[in-house]
Amino acid sequence: MPVEQLTSHDENKRGCQLSIIVKENGKQLFDFLESENIMPDWREPDVIRMSPVPIYNSFEDVFLIGQALNKYFSKN
Repeated sequence: MPVEQLTSHDENKRGCQLSIIVKENGKQLFDFLESENIMPDWREPDVIRMSPVPIYNSFEDVFLIGQALNKYFSKN
């Protein structure tokens, strides 16, 4: 898979941030997410961070991130 979750799967060892490693064309995915009105954070060389925090984001916001990722990977 071209994306790997960097954030711990153990809920006791993670915060509210989701970090993914993008093995190919990470900056392209980052730019695509921005074009979909998602505000990720890019960390060199290949990490995208997002914060799907309930205080700041609705269920719909988190759902839209998933939809955008599906849209990107179905085209690429």
